[in-house]
Amino acid sequence: MKLRAEQLSAHLAKSLLPMYWIAGDEPLLVQESADLIRLHCQKLGFSEREQFFVESSFDWQNLQQSGNNLSLFAAKKIIELRLRSAKLDDAAKNALRLYLSSPNPDNILLIISPKIESAAAKTKWFQNIEDQGAVIHLWPVDAAALPQWIFARLQRHSIKADREAVAVLADRVEGNLLAADQEIEKLALLLRSKANAGTSVTLDAETVKRLVANSSRYNVFALVDATLAGQSLRAIKMLQGLAADGSEPLMILAILCKELRSLALLAAKVESGQSIPSVLQSEHVWSNRKACVIAALERLNARSLQLLLIQAARVDQSVKGLLMSDPWRELSDLVLLTAGTETAVTRYASLN
Repeated sequence: MKLRAEQLSAHLAKSLLPMYWIAGDEPLLVQESADLIRLHCQKLGFSEREQFFVESSFDWQNLQQSGNNLSLFAAKKIIELRLRSAKLDDAAKNALRLYLSSPNPDNILLIISPKIESAAAKTKWFQNIEDQGAVIHLWPVDAAALPQWIFARLQRHSIKADREAVAVLADRVEGNLLAADQEIEKLALLLRSKANAGTSVTLDAETVKRLVANSSRYNVFALVDATLAGQSLRAIKMLQGLAADGSEPLMILAILCKELRSLALLAAKVESGQSIPSVLQSEHVWSNRKACVIAALERLNARSLQLLLIQAARVDQSVKGLLMSDPWRELSDLVLLTAGTETAVTRYASLN
């Protein structure tokens, strides 16, 4: 079965399956879901825990042996597999299939892995595995959902916060859920120390600005998605953050150019008469990226995308010293052009 993270607690209160697979790239969310399962199992008497870190040389017979071995000191055991990759070879698939064909009721198998690609999740093998237990897919909390996530976390600590306070906190910790959680814990301790026990406290924007450090952390893929979505200010802020973190402009350029070439292909198909939804489906665009890709296709055509690639060449030349210009300024222009701001429209006209 499939479970969302917010469904896990209610599910565990009603039943316990032989296998739980937690898949995601956000460390905080993965850790919290795994801890919830471990704590529930411990309450049910699963007092032993055996961990395996699965590398390329891992012997999958260890899984079957662990499942069959009876401990002298504990009747129930959690067997934990930590996968470096969610892409499994035949040996791994056969071992998991064999284990789940007759699982020991005194054992719980907990698998923790990076995110599972949509194509892999649709395979017959994975769906059979899914039928034997529960798979919890954990997705990063994007910028749009972050304020609500923060608001819910604050409520756990009986902290009331107005919209401005939540917005400031979201801006300071965007892209870094671990920092967000730590800052909320810190705010809870500071505010609770000034309030009577059992009463709620109120958080305002000025308090957030005074107490919360800027811990936002961006990655180039989030930058690309914001750029395609037309979120100019957010994209530029991300680009400045990446520059401050010491990122290489050529690395950012390579990923952005790959996206622009892909968009040019999509745009050509749309201009040939195909609908955007059919093009996205035929090119296997992930569902969580469809919104930003659609926004870009509605704003950019094949010709404008070719002009953007010309601007990309200026970035490359400036990095290599072939053009007397600041690479980060050229890269900022490329981001603005792609995002379609008023400044970008002006620059776009000059490229014609």
